[in-house]
Amino acid sequence: MVHMRWLVLPLVSISFALSAGETGTRSEVAQYGVVWRFAGEALCGRFVTGDWWVVGPVTVTGVTPVPEAGKHGSVVNPPAGSKQGYDQRISGFDAPLRASFPLALKPGQSLVSTASVEKIGVKTPDTVPRQYCRGPLRTAVVLTCLAKPPPADAFRPAYVGAWREMFTVSQLRRDALPRLRPPAKVPGVTSYERVLERIWLDHMRGWSNRKMHPLENMPDYGREITNIVSDVALLVLLDDPRKERETLLLRYVQKGIDYYGVAESNNQLWIPDGGHNSGRKWPILFAGLMLGHEGMMQVKATFQEDHQTHHGKGFNGQKALWSITPHNPNKRHEEVDPATWSTYGDKRGNTGQKAESYRKLNGPTWVGQALAARLTGMVANWGHSPYFDYVDRWCRETQNAKGFAAAVWRLHREQADAVGGAVQQKLATKKGQ
Repeated sequence: MVHMRWLVLPLVSISFALSAGETGTRSEVAQYGVVWRFAGEALCGRFVTGDWWVVGPVTVTGVTPVPEAGKHGSVVNPPAGSKQGYDQRISGFDAPLRASFPLALKPGQSLVSTASVEKIGVKTPDTVPRQYCRGPLRTAVVLTCLAKPPPADAFRPAYVGAWREMFTVSQLRRDALPRLRPPAKVPGVTSYERVLERIWLDHMRGWSNRKMHPLENMPDYGREITNIVSDVALLVLLDDPRKERETLLLRYVQKGIDYYGVAESNNQLWIPDGGHNSGRKWPILFAGLMLGHEGMMQVKATFQEDHQTHHGKGFNGQKALWSITPHNPNKRHEEVDPATWSTYGDKRGNTGQKAESYRKLNGPTWVGQALAARLTGMVANWGHSPYFDYVDRWCRETQNAKGFAAAVWRLHREQADAVGGAVQQKLATKKGQ
């Protein structure tokens, strides 16, 4: 794991901002430089993760930045799939998806508003590290319309599609956290809290989704996304007597709620695609575990990790193997002599050196989330044993790997399944009481 420093600057806000759980009437609300204005005073508040809600129906008269042709787009209940209405410089632009103002916002609807940059490739002062700035969005925020004020400890409903189930912090099954002994060096939480703070705008199919990832919200490439997912997966399982990771836990659960909403809208997004689409499955499973939600714990969708791993017979005797794509035997390079691997651009396709580089790219990012699944007894829920066997193999072959996830692996892998079994037994006992 590369140690990262997240640049945290004062965020644009308004003087009458409310803290999470508070309510009040407002004629406008703002977050991260985006302002929504209402036709009159509206009852508003914030979810535990800081995003705004408003009691409706309500008329949103306008938004700042003011929408321009092909920029600064807003979308109501954005669908997961191949289309988006935020910025014409992102593939799949569909102008009819864009909200126009004044907008009648109804309970059960979420308004996702974006702020674009003028020039692609230029960082803003609050761009998150490991953002390669391939896309045109500075940030994205969500305003959720409700029929009545939510509980003070409510998570925000998913911002995508039609699934709008609401959960609260009081529902968290904290017995699912094994409270592990930490390794000698544990990264601080501030950088991870920052990168989980805003919504991860991530509901497009395939590699082009990276161009929709806002500069100030999340990294754009799947490798960096999965590194964060894996590190936080383990951080929240460590012993935390002073609750120093409470904010991190809540934001991580929110990511799982959002990703489940994406999967409920379209479950064919995270296809195997190089290094782009890992890291989406574990947040869903973990949120389901913490909230006791069977749908999340049994999520049915396409996930890159499952499609890039399989059981077979490797050239050097390996049994758990990796391939860049599951459906083309010609691209399963681990079964053949490395001396015969083709290079990228060969008439036989992407069967060799480039695929091996992607294997090495993905491997270290998978360690944390695979170990977290074992430590919480969620391997069966994950439902793809070749993935776990492959990660075991990866760690055997990279015994001297550095970083936080590797350190936790060396400390806890041997007893991980027993720890996970104890977690599940504790949950079952409590459920039966």
